[in-house]
Amino acid sequence: MSTTPDLTTIHTAPPHASGSAGPVQAAWNASSDSAFIDAVASESGLLAEQFQLPESTVLELLVESYGLKGKLVRTPTEKDETFRLRHGEETYLVKISPPDEDPMIVHLQTACMEHLEQAAPELPVQRLVRSLGGNPEVHIPVLQGPHDRVLRVMRFMPGILLANEVPSAVQLQLVGSGLARLALALQDFEHPRADRLLLWDLKHFHRMRPLLDHVDEKEKRDLAEDIFDQFDEKVVPLLSTLTTQVVHGDFSPFNVLIDPDSPDYVSGIIDFGDVVRTPVIFDLSVTMANLLGAGPSRPWKPALHVVDGYQSIRPLPDQELEALIVSAQARLLLRALITQWRASQLPQRSDYLLSHSKPDWDRLASTAAAPAPRLPFTF
Repeated sequence: MSTTPDLTTIHTAPPHASGSAGPVQAAWNASSDSAFIDAVASESGLLAEQFQLPESTVLELLVESYGLKGKLVRTPTEKDETFRLRHGEETYLVKISPPDEDPMIVHLQTACMEHLEQAAPELPVQRLVRSLGGNPEVHIPVLQGPHDRVLRVMRFMPGILLANEVPSAVQLQLVGSGLARLALALQDFEHPRADRLLLWDLKHFHRMRPLLDHVDEKEKRDLAEDIFDQFDEKVVPLLSTLTTQVVHGDFSPFNVLIDPDSPDYVSGIIDFGDVVRTPVIFDLSVTMANLLGAGPSRPWKPALHVVDGYQSIRPLPDQELEALIVSAQARLLLRALITQWRASQLPQRSDYLLSHSKPDWDRLASTAAAPAPRLPFTF
């Protein structure tokens, strides 16, 4: 099903914050963890039906609002409608938010990128392109959905995805130091919706046990239960004391571009869709989770190289480092659980969703079978 906006009603005024706490409060008031998961998933924009705009409509929007035209190529993504646009010699990334996502959440992402452009211009962060009216966002009223859709254009960043490389120990350390520099640049960033509820945010992990209902194999359930138990014991008691700020939230190998010939190695940081205020170690957990179990003989080694690089720029207290070991495994488990849950909710997309997490359970098993690292981390 597609929906076409009325192009005469496009506007660029910033979204209003009134009522923005409603879904958040509703989630915290949920009577059970299952109800909490549903509320957070809705707030995260993961439950609504997808509505695709015709490419001709997107092109019309781009001409009217940005003066851009060219060939659009649609790219499959989790929530946003995403396109690559070739305009003359320039290439752009075009993103349109889903109709169930609060524009204030999109504005959080936009404001974060603008903050980094001003506060840390040396960081290789994707840059927004302003509209003909000078705005970083264009709002598109639609008939379906509770919210305006938000159109944004960004400069396309060339480079090699970290996910497509096998980095050395030194290169992994540079990935860690790059994440630390990004976190430092965001230390003083604030936004009214920074405390959004996000299903991927590990500070809610201990309420995600109902997702085990979608895991049939006993071996997998036992493994998952053990990780939940460790998180409850070693991380939950620290939640109120952990260093907290707004973070990127998805510094994964699929959102990090690299240049092997650059002394910094990291040449691009993209996709700010999971920006959230949360304990800093949970930001590092994302990167680690994507490296756990990659080498079955020493499943922790690549992830610990990232920690080493991070600590060279921003040292973490021993207490947080110990919690990091559990939270990294929790993040990998959360990805596997959310993917299986979403596949059950969206059977028409189950093949696409499950294809992204098939190795996760094997990597979790090999990591759990190895001795957990102890401080000080050694290689």
